[in-house]
Amino acid sequence: MKMPEFSLIKWQRQFGTEEACAEALTRVRWPDGFICPVCAGKAYSYITSRQIYQCSHCQHQTSVTSGTIFHSTNLPLVKWFWAIYLSASDKGGISALRLSKQIATTWLLLTVSCKDPYGYGAQRQHLST
Repeated sequence: MKMPEFSLIKWQRQFGTEEACAEALTRVRWPDGFICPVCAGKAYSYITSRQIYQCSHCQHQTSVTSGTIFHSTNLPLVKWFWAIYLSASDKGGISALRLSKQIATTWLLLTVSCKDPYGYGAQRQHLST
């Protein structure tokens, strides 16, 4: 599957804030609207202070990042998205050390985080849709 080409400027405009990154993840995760992972309910409340979705039926709370490679990391979504862009835009890839310098984080965090512990690599989807 060929990915659309993004310039650095276009990527920054589209995914330059935490809110924009979270909206993109929401569109990919729930393209037809929120669905509770526990009871499959569609009605929900959004708890703004915690950025959590709460199912109106079973009261289960979930975030847009739970169950993904972004879950339980201290790295902001903007940095994750930059890491994705930098990794995907270079034909030969990018080393964890170089990437850590580009997005100002530790290379150890990147090497541990980027191993795809949940096996989501095969489920890649376009974030631009």
